[in-house]
Amino acid sequence: MNILWFTTRSMSDLCATTVDALGNGLVSLGHNVTLVNPDVKGSHSEFEWKHVAIPIQAIRGRKGYTLGKKMRMWLTHLTPEKKTVAIVDWRIASALSSTLQAKSIPWILLDRSPPADRGILARLQWPVWKKAWNLVKSSSANAGCVVSITHAKFVHSKIGIQTNKLVQLPAGVDVELFRPGIRNEILTLIYHGRLDKNRGVLSLPMLQQKLEQQDVQTKLILIGEGDASIGLDRISKEKKQVEVHASLPQEELAKILATAHIGLLPMPKTEVWSLASPLKRSEYSACGLLIFGIDHLGHRFNHDVQPDWIQLVPQEDFHIDGTKWIKALDEEKILTLSHESRLYATEHLRWSTSVETLEKACLSCLN
Repeated sequence: MNILWFTTRSMSDLCATTVDALGNGLVSLGHNVTLVNPDVKGSHSEFEWKHVAIPIQAIRGRKGYTLGKKMRMWLTHLTPEKKTVAIVDWRIASALSSTLQAKSIPWILLDRSPPADRGILARLQWPVWKKAWNLVKSSSANAGCVVSITHAKFVHSKIGIQTNKLVQLPAGVDVELFRPGIRNEILTLIYHGRLDKNRGVLSLPMLQQKLEQQDVQTKLILIGEGDASIGLDRISKEKKQVEVHASLPQEELAKILATAHIGLLPMPKTEVWSLASPLKRSEYSACGLLIFGIDHLGHRFNHDVQPDWIQLVPQEDFHIDGTKWIKALDEEKILTLSHESRLYATEHLRWSTSVETLEKACLSCLN
């Protein structure tokens, strides 16, 4: 099977982990994958797939529109091989759907998250998101991929799409890359991902401060970039136990995660974050970290009762309950819960399940 994957993601983006894992997974199953994205030519030599570079220059909020137009031009001149299927990000689906249909290329919509931006950007993105999913509803696309049961219910409520056209692809983890290591001597809390204010990251230094007031010595590591970076950098210069790093390659990220004890999930209880299946949650678990965060469906595993090594609390009690839970941990309990966390990842969170699900969805397009 030949798979054309159209994405707005650059492989230097932290969020490109999904493309990396699923794309390489499909290649390992014997399929020919061609990734079409805005990275420059020659920048994908380390990957197993073929790469088509569609570089663009566009202001934020216009990237998807500009990229979609250029991808459509490239697609217009393509003569597809037999048994070709396309995977298309929701941000560019409306630009490509008619050309894919004209080329008789069946396609699948990929939605890893509805619009997460705020303000005017959100107002620009939501109509694009709805239009993309309406293409699935109208049968222009063969199926649409979501990350969780909650995400599927949200799409159904907003679009009225049949549930049999929805495919769940939860975030997984490379358990060979992300694995436990030698922990820091001081109790270490860690967060990685976008350092954006709307993700609740500014609450994390305050959590550490509350712990210090209770005579619990901790180190806080924050990894990523975003609109909260300047404020967090300022805090790190004033407090030696707060470290802020720019975005890191997966290999370096995995090494730092392996030195920590507790992974943090501060994203607030809003509609967008409640639909998520955050990559960091799986990566924390694979490294044997305990997890502390705000209680909502986006942070929960698909169980009524959550594992003992993940503690989720009401948003308004984040600092009080977090201080109480972390203060009660001792070395023996951390060791036991860490082992359980790692075991859960190896048994339930591997990318292989999502790769096989995506392969099945692609093959069904050809029947």
